[in-house]
Amino acid sequence: MSEQKLYNIFLNKLEFDPSEYLISSEEQELTEFQKKTIENAASIMKDNIIGEIKAFGGNLKINEEKFKELENKAEEELKNEEYENIKKELKHYTKKLRELIEKTCVAIIPVKEMPWVDLLFRTVPRINFDKKLELLDNTIAYYGEIKCVLSRPIIFGKMKNEKPLFAPIMGTIDLGGYKLDESQKEPKSQNLSYISAIINSFDSIITKNHLAKYHEGYQRHGDPICDFLMNNNELMNTLERITSGIESERIASDIAVYCIAIPQAADKTTLILISDEGKDSNKYSRCFEAFLRFSAECCNVPSQQPDVPTQVAAQQPGAVRTPGGQELKTWSADELAEEAQKRMATKPDMPAWTEEELGKFAAERGTGLPDGMEVWTEDELQDLSRKRQGGLDIPEWKVDDSLKECAKCGYGLRPGWSRCPVCDTPVGAEPEQKPVEVSKEEVAEEPKEELSEEVEQEITEDTKEESLEEIKEEKEDQI
Repeated sequence: MSEQKLYNIFLNKLEFDPSEYLISSEEQELTEFQKKTIENAASIMKDNIIGEIKAFGGNLKINEEKFKELENKAEEELKNEEYENIKKELKHYTKKLRELIEKTCVAIIPVKEMPWVDLLFRTVPRINFDKKLELLDNTIAYYGEIKCVLSRPIIFGKMKNEKPLFAPIMGTIDLGGYKLDESQKEPKSQNLSYISAIINSFDSIITKNHLAKYHEGYQRHGDPICDFLMNNNELMNTLERITSGIESERIASDIAVYCIAIPQAADKTTLILISDEGKDSNKYSRCFEAFLRFSAECCNVPSQQPDVPTQVAAQQPGAVRTPGGQELKTWSADELAEEAQKRMATKPDMPAWTEEELGKFAAERGTGLPDGMEVWTEDELQDLSRKRQGGLDIPEWKVDDSLKECAKCGYGLRPGWSRCPVCDTPVGAEPEQKPVEVSKEEVAEEPKEELSEEVEQEITEDTKEESLEEIKEEKEDQI
């Protein structure tokens, strides 16, 4: 097993969630790093801020006991022999975690004249493993909920040697096993664990495959929302300037996803999120501009009926739900009977027939003849046939059995005739037998009788004697 897979197994066993270590700024003062980061994120829209910013930062002083439990869990996990090859590097993991928690911060910024009610910002520090552990603290993300619902989730990303593109998520979003609690009352954007799962889904192979499939299998065209957004050149240029995992060299993949829109059908909103992995100070303004343009354009997308809602509500017992998530109304037998009675009471006056009348109608229609059509019997048809022949009653021809036939030509012979008037054959002569013609081939095929050698010798001797006698007789006649 590769070292990277072992490292991922180790992380899954620890089940670390940085949001569990966040403390409100009202409870505990933020660190200098957290203060400066949130100040840079909020300074861009300072003229549009209409209230106090709610800030949260990772804090180990208050959560020291919880973190010690995590350290003990990590030490127990490293005792397994499967980590033998990378145990030395993983011993420093908890030290990197301390730094990661301190560099994690979130801000909820109330704004006016914006597509969202609240604008949210957070840092996304990561511990990368490539032969050794390394903390990357340059990634940031802006996100919020707009008051419109897209028909399906869409993502935006880059592919090496190709232009960036939008692509629909054909199926469900890979949240790495995270399950969203639909019963929560607070906005989904303020669920820090949910947002972390979305950001982690950007590195999922399944998520990247949606981008590759739309690029290769659908030639980057076909989805109405993606086609609409990709026709906006300003939006595309703004999103293209975002620093992805490819430019930051954090990932070795040829595909990087860093933007997503997830419809929340139950809340009638759409969650928008964009992350930037740049190391320069302009990443705040660059990421916010892309986030603002993307949110505004999503509000301008032509309205459509949602194909597959992202969040599916629990189905009521006995209810019927379509594959698209729409719940269909069902009726009991009593309700159907009551509805039938209502319709019978309001039906118009219509003629009714008895069973005998219906049988009579069926018998009349069974002839298959239109009303008023004339019909003839067989005798009437024969009379009509005679009239069409000119009224002549011509009898059918019958052979006269009293006449004899000529034995040669077959002519009818009347009584008293002695010869046939056609071929002059005598009356009562026997019929001639025609000679059977034999072809040459049949003659040739007839087998010849084989003669024995003794018989052949006797024949040759007899022929010789006969020939000598004939010669003597001829000479005597000459004398």
